[in-house]
Amino acid sequence: LRRRGLPGSRAMKRFWFFDLDGTLADTEGDIRRAWKAALADLGLDCPHFDDVYTTGPSLEEITKRLFPDTWTPEMLQAIRGSFARHYDTDGFPLTREYPGVLDRVRALKAAGAHVAIVTNKRLAGARAMAAKFGWGEVFEKIYTADMHRDDPAIGVLRKPDLLRRVLAELDAAPADSVMVGDTVNDFEAAAKNGLESVAVAWGYGKPDERREATRTAQVPAEI
Repeated sequence: LRRRGLPGSRAMKRFWFFDLDGTLADTEGDIRRAWKAALADLGLDCPHFDDVYTTGPSLEEITKRLFPDTWTPEMLQAIRGSFARHYDTDGFPLTREYPGVLDRVRALKAAGAHVAIVTNKRLAGARAMAAKFGWGEVFEKIYTADMHRDDPAIGVLRKPDLLRRVLAELDAAPADSVMVGDTVNDFEAAAKNGLESVAVAWGYGKPDERREATRTAQVPAEI
């Protein structure tokens, strides 16, 4: 049997995993606003926030970057709770979908691919955003770093471990799978699991980060 592909394509990969922040949507404005509100709630002075913060890494990683000398698990939990209260309830007024990306995802799905979101974002925030933009009608499932946080045997996963669980759950062969993202976190997670990766040029990653991917899409049609 010959697999159906997109027009002009070679044999298409069957499993496509998409990062969210910086890949599907420009979310930075709402994330920064929620971060600053959380720090203010907790009385944490961080004058260098705008110089250190980058969108993409997990909340734990960013917290450690912001407070390298004073970070504690308790601080992380406090920031996570306050951030969630602000971010999940504000309606994402500053978030915008990147034009054309969802059209490409729909085309992949129509051609027979399985498509899912794999993100460091929290599950509650990812689901709320998906509901706002109608992504549930496109993606088969959303996988997030904290989706197993209540299971002491699993906890909050780093992206390589999350992707490994996703592959196992879907019985997806790494050689038949692709990770699409914008930062080195996505490409390293893919490489550690034996996947090819596609860097999107419109996200938050820098050119040197995109060099870690298998290839780069300058525009959505190149995915």
